[in-house]
Amino acid sequence: MISIGIDIGGTFVKFFAVNDKKRILKTDKIPTYTTLGGNAFLAQLSRIVNEWRGEFKDKSVVLGVGIAGDTDPEKGVLRWAPNIPWHNLKVARIMKENTGCECYVSNDANMAAWGVFDREFKGKYKNMIIVTLGTGIGGGIIINGGLYQGADGSAGELGHMKIDFSQEAPLCGCGQRGCLESYAGTKGILRMAQAACAKYPKSVLANLINTEEFSVSLLSKAAAQDDEVALNLWKEIGAYLGRGLADMVLLLNPNAIVLAGGVSRGAKYFLPSVKEVFEKQAVKTPFKNVKILLSKEGNIGGVGAALYALHKANEK
Repeated sequence: MISIGIDIGGTFVKFFAVNDKKRILKTDKIPTYTTLGGNAFLAQLSRIVNEWRGEFKDKSVVLGVGIAGDTDPEKGVLRWAPNIPWHNLKVARIMKENTGCECYVSNDANMAAWGVFDREFKGKYKNMIIVTLGTGIGGGIIINGGLYQGADGSAGELGHMKIDFSQEAPLCGCGQRGCLESYAGTKGILRMAQAACAKYPKSVLANLINTEEFSVSLLSKAAAQDDEVALNLWKEIGAYLGRGLADMVLLLNPNAIVLAGGVSRGAKYFLPSVKEVFEKQAVKTPFKNVKILLSKEGNIGGVGAALYALHKANEK
């Protein structure tokens, strides 16, 4: 059996073909043409799938589609997405009609979580929380070796957990205040960095931000030069992230937390603060053995979608 994973983001669509031994056979990438109608866009994806199917003539093919949006995994529908203009798009049904392949659909963070669980850690940890730290904060939850998606497919919105209930808490992109994302997502980190640099304009970090376009890597670059402003900022970020992760550990008691995404590259500087928060928890048991790990896979979303479809097809 061949599984084709399709990772639909706001900018690009990535394709991965995986065989039943979980080996990647083929990859491709195209722009996400959001100016097309939903049906026309899926027809475009279907043409690529059908071309690939021609190369796998003697194999049955299944599809896994991960989308950066709110999905219904049971019905295979994209309900809504912040950066994609299609609503209530029946992805699974249309893709099957166009290609003849069974199609499994979920949120992109869920697909990435399955990829981390199945490919990167080879199912070693049966209870995992995968946290993607980027512009936003997403996540996926593995419980007893299965992907937990909740009653409506919306489980894993970890970035919108509330860690600050004060009236002065920063506004998140979701419209609420005090979300984890507004402290440990890229936009929140930029806000905190700008405030720190205004206070300490002669710092290494301030100099970098004034001369280069901001990215979280600048914060690590300054920290590597022992810049006290950057180091303290990473500690603060780690403390906020620790609060959110501690709540997740108390709720789900996982074997492992896996951090992925661009912000996770600063783990060297923020993990000590996360662990300090863990050590201060009154309930000790769930924190004794939980591991905090880093994902090293770059395209785990598309690969995870392919592996998830393979898993679902083999369940039948």
